[in-house]
Amino acid sequence: MGNNAMTQHRNNEIDGRDVAFATPPHLDHVFLTVGAEALKLINECEFLRGEQFSRFATRSSESSLLSSYTATRAYGKNTVVEIFQDRFGGNDTFNEHCAGIVLSFDHPGEMKGAHRALRSAGVPFSSEIVERIAPGADGGRDRSPWYEFTRPELGGISPVALFLHEMQPGFLAEIGAKVGPGGRQDRSERFNAALGRLHTADHLMEDIALVTVRLRPGRIERVSAILSTLGYEVSAVESGIRVRGIDAEFIFLADESSREGTVELKIKMARPVPGRRFDFGSESFLVLSPAGPDDCSASWTFLPHRKAL
Repeated sequence: MGNNAMTQHRNNEIDGRDVAFATPPHLDHVFLTVGAEALKLINECEFLRGEQFSRFATRSSESSLLSSYTATRAYGKNTVVEIFQDRFGGNDTFNEHCAGIVLSFDHPGEMKGAHRALRSAGVPFSSEIVERIAPGADGGRDRSPWYEFTRPELGGISPVALFLHEMQPGFLAEIGAKVGPGGRQDRSERFNAALGRLHTADHLMEDIALVTVRLRPGRIERVSAILSTLGYEVSAVESGIRVRGIDAEFIFLADESSREGTVELKIKMARPVPGRRFDFGSESFLVLSPAGPDDCSASWTFLPHRKAL
């Protein structure tokens, strides 16, 4: 891989660990952008806000990568749906992205193993350590390592992103997240600690099981190369590719004519709840048990969003 593939790659001297990843990275969260009306309706939906579906939070954060931003999040046990208004983050760094898939590793150092695999496959990427910025006790701004962020290039200006991230152990200790054997970074423990409350049997949402994305055919070829390099099982289907991981699946639909973006999330539920649908304007709707009274899943549909310039 040439120098272009290493743009922004600043972390090699920070931590020398380079661990081969034993399994493909996990689905950590998906992010989507919607318009102001859709986000207002999502935030005001009593079914979501009252946490009947999942743990639900709207929070503001600041990072060295995204500046100041606010996101609405629906938390499952191990995965999160993250929704932004109009743009991803609080600056123009990733203004082209209307949606994205974020994958995470189990152990510190596995990201560098992924870098090695991507380089060997000739996949360009950028990477950096992202810092969390928060008010300091002295009235200033404290910066601390948050997560390592890697973005494989999908070709051109892509409305959809594929990100890899690995939490920094210091951040997990700071929020009191329990760490498993061998330093395993458990996503459910991280979410529990960050939220300050647990997933319970009362919550319907368990986890995102399937993500369906529309992409240009050329970008699907790049996605296939990246995910197969990371250990995912990739197979061709009539409309594109199907990708199987250890805890989630993805369908990438090849489409030259429609707007690119994430169009549907299939979410595993703890129990069926047929006959309930929630509309969030013209951009999004959530249907519980769409296949009938025994269906323990929900379908959350989105129209890929573009903010008017």
